[in-house]
Amino acid sequence: MSVNERKKLYVFFAVAFGVTAIMSVFMFIGLRGGKDLTAFVNAMMTYPACGVILGMLFFDRKEKKLPMVGFGAFLVTALIMMIIALISVFAPEQMIDSGAGIVSNWNLYSQYVLIAGSVVSYIAFWACGREKRENTGLCRKNIVLSIVMILVFLVLFFGRFYTAQLAANVGAGEGIGDFSDLNAMVFNPMNWLNAAMIMINFPITMIAFLGEEYGWRYYLQPIMQKKFGLRLGVILVGVIWGVWHTAADFMFYSTDSGPQLLVTQIITCVTMGIFFGYAYMKTQNIWTIAIMHFINNNYVVIFTGGDVNVLQNQSLEWSHLPIMLFRSLIFALFILAPIFNKKKVADDINTLDTAV
Repeated sequence: MSVNERKKLYVFFAVAFGVTAIMSVFMFIGLRGGKDLTAFVNAMMTYPACGVILGMLFFDRKEKKLPMVGFGAFLVTALIMMIIALISVFAPEQMIDSGAGIVSNWNLYSQYVLIAGSVVSYIAFWACGREKRENTGLCRKNIVLSIVMILVFLVLFFGRFYTAQLAANVGAGEGIGDFSDLNAMVFNPMNWLNAAMIMINFPITMIAFLGEEYGWRYYLQPIMQKKFGLRLGVILVGVIWGVWHTAADFMFYSTDSGPQLLVTQIITCVTMGIFFGYAYMKTQNIWTIAIMHFINNNYVVIFTGGDVNVLQNQSLEWSHLPIMLFRSLIFALFILAPIFNKKKVADDINTLDTAV
């Protein structure tokens, strides 16, 4: 790794983890004050990509043409979202019925900024030219294969529901084959209509999902795979991704079972990260992985009742962890895929670096 590449890696971790740590202090203040912390989580999703973008701007500008407008819009959006999150801790809060749940006014302001920034960035990334997109891994490659991977992810997404229900049925010792309630949810036509309609929201919220995947899959995964091998590298990225959620696990997703949520988060990030990593290696298209991330976060809401607050304030017992682990194996099995058997790690990773 060259000196500049090492510096870029330092910038990435400083932003992805350093900014998250600083903001978690204010999250704690907000938690103590009974504030809605959604604006913090919205902003947090942008930090990994901001670390990558800043590294490129600091160390690659003289050597490569970069999509400056798109990068600038991304960074400004993230900064404004951070400011809104900080203000939300100290300013009066108003709870509003959004039609999909009760949300705070600061959450809505954060969403408005996210929408505006996403639109500008998305257009800028389309209009910047192929050379700039290739230099920064933003080309939309292998479209047909990408669609196939997204469809496979959808099958796995719902398969996870059924494996979790199966494990719960087995644990209860009765009605092992009873999936009636789950079937009613999964095959509800209105849920599928909402699921189809929400896909048009990806371009106007893409900063959040590209914000994570541009950092974890596009940037960090090739580095970790080159250092530790294809399999171990993708697993370690999952561990890092899971640990990165610590503040959210203890102060947003749960306030009474943080340790259990953190362990579950790491399990989910490692196993889902295996499939995301596999799909990225196959497609070399980071937009594909961002769409999968978008589907995961939004379809969980749609297919569990439609309340946007469903992911907040969860309560999890240690006894639930075997079910969480069992349901995640459906993603973990992809670690056995032949693509991970390649021996020339350095050559494979260099190919990925130049192709995206």
